Amino acid sequence: MLHYYQYRLRAFKVELQELRKQLEQFTLLVSAMFFIYLPSLVMAIFFGLGKLVESESVRLTLEVSFGFLLMQSLLIETVKSAILDSARRTFHHTLLSNRVHKFIADNSLLLMCHLLFIAAFIMAASMGWAKLLQAPQLLLFMASQFMLAVVQLYRPHATILTLSVALGLVFVSNSVAMYFIFVLTVMTVGVFINPRLIDFKVRAITANGFWLQLIIEKPWMILWRLGVSTLTYWCTQIIVTERPDLAAYYSLMALLFNLLWWSSLLLETNKQIVIHRGFWQSLAMLEVMQRSQNLVVMLCTSVAWLIGVALFGVSVFELIILLVTPLMMLTIVKRPKSLALVWATLVIAIMLSKVLFG
Repeated sequence: MLHYYQYRLRAFKVELQELRKQLEQFTLLVSAMFFIYLPSLVMAIFFGLGKLVESESVRLTLEVSFGFLLMQSLLIETVKSAILDSARRTFHHTLLSNRVHKFIADNSLLLMCHLLFIAAFIMAASMGWAKLLQAPQLLLFMASQFMLAVVQLYRPHATILTLSVALGLVFVSNSVAMYFIFVLTVMTVGVFINPRLIDFKVRAITANGFWLQLIIEKPWMILWRLGVSTLTYWCTQIIVTERPDLAAYYSLMALLFNLLWWSSLLLETNKQIVIHRGFWQSLAMLEVMQRSQNLVVMLCTSVAWLIGVALFGVSVFELIILLVTPLMMLTIVKRPKSLALVWATLVIAIMLSKVLFG
């Protein structure tokens, strides 16, 4: 039995190393931002958790709660393959046939990387049992956090259903406790729903049909970006409400982050073209596919940009972000390892221009 847990831990570490290699071009940028903004990030997380306990506004509490649930889903989806050891999961029964131990191993690794739950647990422990009983919404939030994370491992469709309902309830619920109770109920019901899989196959080989087929087969490629875009705008909206004097700068930064999220979609679409390059050349469709992927990514990026300017307003600096999108896309296709450097350069140039001339 012990050998199985040792194997799962080693496999988890190997998968995380592979994930780090895939994000190698962002290593320097992420490391710099991590060390510069780590204290602020930790403070922001505990500030948000504090709003769950003491906020006088039910709406703000629900917004923060949904933001945390969405953020944890995005983070867990990134490391889900490492937690489950998906690449070799079918061979686990050769090491240990007991499903209980598999469940324990899965959720132990889940807790190791569930940083938002750990932060909530630290806050709950620091409050003490007496004060915690006076803030039952924190306990309900922690239960929702953990259950949603477990559901995401085994029933991802229930996660999407739960987050969709949780988003809608933010605008209609007037009780924090009832909000979490309803979210937990939807989550439980969603576990027992078995949706019919869409068996879609293109009838003719076309550029549009290929990208549609790819999205159906790999929906998280789009869903992850939709989630992180929603979270970016959601957090910005809260900050802008709290600090209207800095609204112009935060809204501009939100658009720049969305430029990164959606233009990086080219990393995945271009990989598909490279893999099937010989096939597309044999059909004399290579240039058509390259143009179509640029159109798809540009369309997604433009829609995300339009939503941003509809929420926060538009000025010459917001227009510049849209105009530099082709430069980001060209960088990804020609020199993907320079993506982080080019994006960081654009951020510094645009934000500095905003400070000097805005």
